[in-house]
Amino acid sequence: MNSKPKARQNNLPLLKVPYFDIKRQHGPLLSGTMAALEKVYASGAYILGPELKDFECKFAGYIGVPYAAGVASGTDALIFALKAAGVKKGDEVIVPSFTFTATALSVMHLGAIPVFADVDPVSFTLDPKSVRKAVSKKTKAMIPVHLFGQCANMDALTEIAKEHGLKIVEDACQAHGATWKGKKAGSLGDAAAFSFYPTKNLGGIGDGGMLTTQDESIYQNVLQLRNLGKGLHNAMIHDEIGWTSRLDSVQAAFLSIKLDRLDAFNDERRRLAVLFERKLKRLPLILPAEVPGALHVYHIYVVRVPDGKRNALKEHLLQEGIPSMVHYEIPVHRQPVMKRYKNRKVPLPVTEKLKDEVLTLPFYPGMTEEEAELVTQAVRKFYKAG
Repeated sequence: MNSKPKARQNNLPLLKVPYFDIKRQHGPLLSGTMAALEKVYASGAYILGPELKDFECKFAGYIGVPYAAGVASGTDALIFALKAAGVKKGDEVIVPSFTFTATALSVMHLGAIPVFADVDPVSFTLDPKSVRKAVSKKTKAMIPVHLFGQCANMDALTEIAKEHGLKIVEDACQAHGATWKGKKAGSLGDAAAFSFYPTKNLGGIGDGGMLTTQDESIYQNVLQLRNLGKGLHNAMIHDEIGWTSRLDSVQAAFLSIKLDRLDAFNDERRRLAVLFERKLKRLPLILPAEVPGALHVYHIYVVRVPDGKRNALKEHLLQEGIPSMVHYEIPVHRQPVMKRYKNRKVPLPVTEKLKDEVLTLPFYPGMTEEEAELVTQAVRKFYKAG
């Protein structure tokens, strides 16, 4: 199911390899998906129907927790997790700046204050030493982001949380199936958030998210928050200010099918990462590394390009017909929306360095060895020419 090269605008070369191609994952699932969707269509139970409950149970079992609640997005899952964990207006929540903006936005939606900590230069996840500097009397929680498919150092972060009475909400939106010392991302904190945006390791055919937890009180609260604050025993009673944020039956039915293939897709990502490493290891790049204790599921493949050459390599790849992206060129603490917050400052030297060095190469299940060679060959050509 390889995609044909696509023409670029502005007289740029044809794309030799797509940056991402979801059809390669979804093609083999077509017959099962259509049967499941026909079942949902015929049932008329499109919201909070049996497909959702079945998928929630299935996903909770996969993660290794007793509770899972489907919501409309990973961002909503973060907001609900923080609120159910007791975060309120004026509280501080420690987050990385080197992450997708939604991590901090979830804090801001509750009127709380994001305090940015630096990240580890190898894993790109929260640096425990920086987190210690960020803790204050106002700190209520932290959000370790399992970035790019690798878990944060949950042993060290959990120790800090216990010392200071903090809640841990995992941002596992890029880490479906990743593990820390044998335990799945999503089972390591007080609660966790997953996204099912189509490009994720477990991506849907639309928006969606999931909250996982081992805490029944958090779970019960989130069931209300996602459904307009309706009482769990009497839907006519509203004793909570809630949202309309429910994972619908169509998404749940599809995701249940795809969950059966998640480990196989992740294994394919890991094999592809080994292939990339073999072809790129002799170049002056800093390649992704799996830290001790973690099992990396390579949501994306991000290299570091030192010596100020990142943008030149990106342009070279484009001219060679190889698309690439930068995750993340503008750290969250530098986003315009953050100007309204007078939050405490913690030094972020690694974050400031990464923003100028990181480059994301095409990488996804279904990529052929020939396509991997085209990508890595183009990178090698850049350094050979230099």
